[in-house]
Amino acid sequence: MQRLLLCCLLFGTILMTNIHAQNINETIDLEKLARRVLPPALQTRVIGGHVTTNEKLGGYLMALSYYGFFICGGTLIRDNIVLTAAHCFENREIKEGWTVIGGISRLNEHGVRRSVKKIIKSAEFRMENMNMDVAVLLLNRPMEGKSIGLLSLCTTPLTPGKTLVVSGWGMTDPSASGPAQLLRTVTVPVIEKKYCREVYQDSASISNSMFCASVLGKRDACTYDSGGPLVYKNQVCGIVSFGIGCASHRFPGVYTDVFYVKPFIEKSIKSLLSHRTG
Repeated sequence: MQRLLLCCLLFGTILMTNIHAQNINETIDLEKLARRVLPPALQTRVIGGHVTTNEKLGGYLMALSYYGFFICGGTLIRDNIVLTAAHCFENREIKEGWTVIGGISRLNEHGVRRSVKKIIKSAEFRMENMNMDVAVLLLNRPMEGKSIGLLSLCTTPLTPGKTLVVSGWGMTDPSASGPAQLLRTVTVPVIEKKYCREVYQDSASISNSMFCASVLGKRDACTYDSGGPLVYKNQVCGIVSFGIGCASHRFPGVYTDVFYVKPFIEKSIKSLLSHRTG
């Protein structure tokens, strides 16, 4: 169900990309989720949006690849720190296999490449419920170069109707089997949590670490957008986590609430920077 759905190559990857976040101590009904996600699973990511460039966005969007294969998006929040989703690392925990690429708008561009020195995921994260779907990465060297920028962490609680920007290389062709080459962006409003919990109640539990956003049936994130940022006034306020379908008429995308998980992020940054100098 991952909000900016990760309809990936394999069933497990699809589930991982279509599951953005969920409630503590509550579980997702994977059978029900599979029945809903798999049939028309390969749907557009950043649906209803338009092509853009990383430079126009501000240069903060990172591409995360594992042994050469694009997996998720991420956000540069310090020159050597990247924020992304924990589910991106499910069964991909060998840090030497990861490369973070900055300054690109097309996935086939070389950009500025850095390896990952350390990964910290929330200890509360479980694929079964997607609660606390957040991870913080330490790069081996600062991410510096043309068209590269930073975002700060969200400073305000999100309220229904607030409009944010989500961007990524998610699929744009229902018949595709991989990410799009071109970067796309779209604006989506925050949706009432009560509604989100009601529509997902049979398949997933929407926890306090999550929020929902989309224009139902028109604008949303999709597979391969996972881990990327939802942005409000130059602040990263959400992380693409999961969802049922892409631009569904009923199910909005689910995101990790950065304001809620900020204590974990800040503690992780402090630990990673100590690790760098220690």
